[in-house]
Amino acid sequence: MDRSIVSPLDFVYTNVIGTVNLLNTAKEFWKADLSYENAHDGTWEKKRDHLFYHVSTDEVYGSLGKEGLFTETTAYDPNSPYSASKAASDHFVRAYGETYHLPMVISNCSNNYGPNHFPEKLIPLFIHNIINKKSLPVYGDGLYTRDWLYVKDHARAIDIIFHEGKKADTYNIGGFNEWTNIDLVKLMCAQMDVKLGRAAGESEALITYVKDRPGHDRRYAIDATKLNKELGWSPSVTFEQGLGETIEWYLSNGPWLENVTSGAYQAYYSDMYSNR
Repeated sequence: MDRSIVSPLDFVYTNVIGTVNLLNTAKEFWKADLSYENAHDGTWEKKRDHLFYHVSTDEVYGSLGKEGLFTETTAYDPNSPYSASKAASDHFVRAYGETYHLPMVISNCSNNYGPNHFPEKLIPLFIHNIINKKSLPVYGDGLYTRDWLYVKDHARAIDIIFHEGKKADTYNIGGFNEWTNIDLVKLMCAQMDVKLGRAAGESEALITYVKDRPGHDRRYAIDATKLNKELGWSPSVTFEQGLGETIEWYLSNGPWLENVTSGAYQAYYSDMYSNR
């Protein structure tokens, strides 16, 4: 279950109110450089140390059909309390840019994966469950599709946008890498069987199909062409490589994984994970 469905106000306070608090703090701190008199002659554009970088999600665009990609001009159409709160925060950032001439940039990314990912999400939770030979619950028919972005590639993109991106602009960051949930899980099972020395198919036998969750968008897919053409960014690894590195990290950091999935955490997140 998406945690925003259970407790939407938590996401309003964090993503909406939290973002506005940060915007007000930045505006107050930079007010000498952001006055209307100075802003119109381009003064704030020259202040390279002044930039409000807002990291957002592809979920603000809603759900795609079988074809098409999200671009920077795709209309917002959020379907869950989480995505609505992120959409609202994006709008506030743009509004402060227009109203107060606050130097800002927004990036919207696809699903991240990699080391240190907290196991409420599909990949780290299923790695944990495979290790412990527990059920792998897949929502609905398993054909929900996501574009997956290795966290180190996301970090590289943020760094490039921060230093070289155009102010008051938006950049989509995606892995050019779509997978249905069930195909992803089967790939993970196959890699885990090899790494754990198990018989082929042993982990895949743990897959179970469970009732779909509310507000579950069918497909997300990012078009990161703008970022590639304007700033030269592209993913550095294939999904198979990134997944393999991610699994290796979790297998090498067993105590960390067990600690964050123990006791109350384990009971809570085994029921609350999100396929995104």
